[in-house]
Amino acid sequence: MLNIIDINHLAYELLMSGKSCSNLTDLPMEKESLINIINNESRYDDGAPIPFLPFTRLNSSKERTACLAEMEKVVTSGQFTSGDAITRLEKQLADYYRATSCIATSSGTDALKIALKAIGVEPGDEVIVPPNSFAATENAIFSIGAKPVYANIDASFNLNPAEIPRLITTRTKAILAVCLYGSVRNMRAISQEARHHELRVIIDAAQCFGVPDLIGCCDVVTLSFNPFKNIGGFGKSGALLTYSSAIAKRARQFSHHGFSEGKKNVKAQNWGFNSRIDNIQAATLLAKFTFFAINALKRSYLAYRYINKLTPLEKRELITLPVEKTENTWHLFPIRVNAGKRDELIRFAKIMNIEFDIYYPILGYEGANEYALTYQDKISFATSRSIHATVLHIPLHNHMSIREQDRIVDILYEFFQ
Repeated sequence: MLNIIDINHLAYELLMSGKSCSNLTDLPMEKESLINIINNESRYDDGAPIPFLPFTRLNSSKERTACLAEMEKVVTSGQFTSGDAITRLEKQLADYYRATSCIATSSGTDALKIALKAIGVEPGDEVIVPPNSFAATENAIFSIGAKPVYANIDASFNLNPAEIPRLITTRTKAILAVCLYGSVRNMRAISQEARHHELRVIIDAAQCFGVPDLIGCCDVVTLSFNPFKNIGGFGKSGALLTYSSAIAKRARQFSHHGFSEGKKNVKAQNWGFNSRIDNIQAATLLAKFTFFAINALKRSYLAYRYINKLTPLEKRELITLPVEKTENTWHLFPIRVNAGKRDELIRFAKIMNIEFDIYYPILGYEGANEYALTYQDKISFATSRSIHATVLHIPLHNHMSIREQDRIVDILYEFFQ
């Protein structure tokens, strides 16, 4: 299976007409066929409103058919919770990420909780996190009695590695870094900084499936297969991957009531979560994996097409395009809108029947948690605030048509005219 760097390279080659495609090994078609597939969403080109993410287009008809066939096998077998599909899914994930072990879970949030417990985070410990992620990142820390310590982000929207030294205390146990919106930027630098200070690292790659090298930057990689992710199931599920056999053993026990692996109802530790993935979700994901490369290619193609068409607006300093363009799975396409015009642009687009979105409108330290005021007094978040105040997400998903994208681009140019 191609990784995201290969896929981004191929998408760029496809976009730049006249260049031959050098790596089609894992994609069973030639350049012309790939372009036809990318362009084959014309049934949506009727001028209808463009939602940010249409629920009815999360899966193509082929994906639905393949998933339903796998689900039917599970229904027939009666193995709804545990079963063979889980074993096969964990092996496929471990092989792809070149990890020693994979533990598939009932959600990405549970994968984070289990990862934190498996690396030894205890009540009262501190975990350094970015403030602009989905609530699951900080909630996983709160849920085990630990404390999130928020660090500023940089222009990549990811945690700034330079923040780490000043936030370390005697209680700091780990860094929970997030590949936000699909970007891998800063992960290697965070890993180096953590090693220097002898801290554990978890990478929350919920939005960043397809970068196997991440496993070398941390103790644990966690994934989410929420239906909105680049590979999404028909419900909630997740996974964690690690090189460490000791971490894997603890993680597997924490994921299933604290039981010893392979021993029914025999506990190896005092307690554990009820967090194993269901067999029927695993079966669905096995089917979805067969579509990963082509769907990732379509996302990358659309992302590079946005970049190509919107660069003139960036040169006029009206918007800022994503910083990371190579190691990026394009889960979302964020832009920064300059001169305080973000909210005005959202309203303008809405009038024109196009939905833009601020995916995470509130920074973590602004939320209703017991540490919020403490953090606001202790740390200056001016950098994070200024970046967050300008971020805007424009539609990008597997089954968006070229014409829909052109309408979005036209609206942006019309607004800035």
